[in-house]
Parts: sequence; structure tokens; C-alpha cells
Amino acid sequence: MSLSQNVSSIEFGWARGLGAGLRRSVILSLVAAGLLVGGHSAYFALEPPGAVIRQDLTRAGREVANLSWLTPAARVEQAVSRHFPGYHVSVAAARFPAYLTVTLYDLDPAACRDAYRLADRIEGRVVIAMQRSETHCQPGTSLIWRIMP
Repeated sequence: MSLSQNVSSIEFGWARGLGAGLRRSVILSLVAAGLLVGGHSAYFALEPPGAVIRQDLTRAGREVANLSWLTPAARVEQAVSRHFPGYHVSVAAARFPAYLTVTLYDLDPAACRDAYRLADRIEGRVVIAMQRSETHCQPGTSLIWRIMP
């Protein structure tokens, strides 16, 4: 038994057409996915630092609202601090469940000004309020928020 080596026959013609269509659709799908991921990354890269801080605080507030009032302070601090991956942060949960504080350290002046403008107070199921400091936004400024469930 032998197979035909004639790849230009009708039996192989439909397979070539199908393969070309599949290659084209796969390539178009990969290009579309790349554009989507690239656009998403560019959106977040161009977002002002204050908006990122506001989103991080909102996520942390949502996490605090879902925690049991009996959660140990160390676990609360760990759960909240993971919402601030790009910052040097400390969380003090000694007064939890009444409130807890989040301190972001070493902010540059642009991030500090944006935080004052965009993340001063966040209201919802949890209230998040910045504790205003007397110092102006200098390099290395630290800002403190109180999260009140």
C-alpha cells in the first residue's frame, strides 16, 4: 500500500485552503489579543499616581469590609498591605474594627499632589479619609489614611 505524493490533488487542496484560513484567523486573534493587552497596560501606565492610590485604597477598604470583626490585627495588616504593591506601606490595625491606618512612605511630589486631589476622601460602604499633614508635598513625603468600616 502506498500513498500518493501528489499534493496538488483535490484531496489535499481543501486541506491547504482550510490551513490557510486557520492560520489567518489565529494570527488575527493573536494580534487582537496583543493590542488589547498593550492598550490595557498603556492605560494603567498613563494613569496619574493619585488615581492608582485611590484604586488601591478602595480595594483595601473593600477587603476590610469583608473581614470578620474577630480577625487578628496581624492578619488585617497583611490583607490590607498587599493592595499597595508599588509603595512602601505600613498598616496599623491595633484599633480594628473601629478603624485602621494606612501610611504610604516616600511619595514623590507629583504622587503626593495627586493623592491630595484624587484620594482625599472616599465614601461608600467603608469611609476612607486622609489625615491632612501640615507639610507640603516634598520629595519623600508620607501620607496617612484612616479606613473606617
